Amino acid sequence: MPYRILLIEDSPTQLLSIRKILEGEGYEVIAARNGAEGLVRAYNESPDIIISDVVMSGINGYQACRLVKSDPDLMSTPVILLTRLDGSIDRFWGLKSGADRYIPKEPGFSSLINAVREVLAESGARPHLRALGDPQKAPGVEEVNGRLNQLLERLLFEATIADEVRKIADDIGDLEVIAEKLFVLLGSFADYQGAALVVNHGAWSLMHVDVAKPSMENPVKAFASKIGMQLGLPALKEDAPRSTHMFENAMTQPVDSSGLRLGLLVVIPPNGQAYKPGDQKVVRLVCDQLSTILRLYLSYVQREGMPVPRQPISGS
Repeated sequence: MPYRILLIEDSPTQLLSIRKILEGEGYEVIAARNGAEGLVRAYNESPDIIISDVVMSGINGYQACRLVKSDPDLMSTPVILLTRLDGSIDRFWGLKSGADRYIPKEPGFSSLINAVREVLAESGARPHLRALGDPQKAPGVEEVNGRLNQLLERLLFEATIADEVRKIADDIGDLEVIAEKLFVLLGSFADYQGAALVVNHGAWSLMHVDVAKPSMENPVKAFASKIGMQLGLPALKEDAPRSTHMFENAMTQPVDSSGLRLGLLVVIPPNGQAYKPGDQKVVRLVCDQLSTILRLYLSYVQREGMPVPRQPISGS
């Protein structure tokens, strides 16, 4: 059974040439003339590998690749981007879109054939046929464009959140201001009854909290302190309040960098609620960026003679 390759190419001449070469190597080729058609065929026919031109009208190769690598139904499918563009910026953008290879077009397409062999060997995929399902459930061009628009909107939102977190670094020497700005940012996209930022100073930890009601402050501090110690953070510099209250619906996200546990972010949704996967992903994104902020902050306080963490992560 031959491997099945989906070839997306808007040039009829190039499509014919590449198809003949691939078929001459023993591959079965599924052809598509543009990005939208290619994505529809990817969903419908489950190819072993996708080869796509980059410069196409409508959905281009970068966008098609990004959608493939972001969709649970397709993300395991290897993608090779094929283009006449060979600048460093184009190659960087191709790889950042999730492509397994970025190959310039050349006479004979020998580099493409080698890349196909390498990627198939690396993926460990075996040739397979698509299990026939209900054709009415397969996405059409309109739905594919809708999924792409949702993906682009999400990527723009994530980039905006990341940029907002980086702005916190304007006050890098003041942990209280850092925490205040962080809580304002969190409150702009997530409702919460309490939030806590715990920062590892090596010998001890510092904590800042933001709560909807004053009566919540001690339970949130006690909860965050307990979780922090479970994750390997040192005890608070000041004794934590005593409380047995556990927030089962809380998000507890460690903030790590270069093998060090720099801190912990705790966000507790309103009573009886739980954060949806999208909200959880944004909180994790905030923590990814927050690791840079805390690394800069700890570098600053180290210059001021304050202790900073040096031991690798020991908690789980």
